[in-house]
Amino acid sequence: MNDTQSELLTLLLVATIIFLIPTIIAFLRRHPNRWVIFLLNTFLGATGIVWFGCLIWACKAIHITADPRGTNGGESGLNLTANDLVRVRFENVAPLSPPVSRLPSEDMLDRLERLKKLRDDGAIDAEQFERMRDGVVKAG
Repeated sequence: MNDTQSELLTLLLVATIIFLIPTIIAFLRRHPNRWVIFLLNTFLGATGIVWFGCLIWACKAIHITADPRGTNGGESGLNLTANDLVRVRFENVAPLSPPVSRLPSEDMLDRLERLKKLRDDGAIDAEQFERMRDGVVKAG
């Protein structure tokens, strides 16, 4: 091998290492998305923008869970392949009964006076007045 070929081979090796820096960083850091970074870096990294994006993604803070059954990276916001699972337990809870509102005596008196005025004005008849009055009295 002559000097020109060895220089070309060395230059190609250095260029390949520089090109794969995002992938190398992701694998050294055991980034949860290291394989996605590898694929993007390998196939689209030559665009420059994707290479730079992969570099930033590989260097971003990653979440390493303390739970041995958990997955890493779920809280980083950049994890495409795994999320932290949270177990949720549903229980049958009896529905709350609606609160029974009791009208204060003054409010009940005001309502009865308004009902009487409606009956006197002819807006309601005696039967409607009786029903509405009974409803106000029962609520009070």
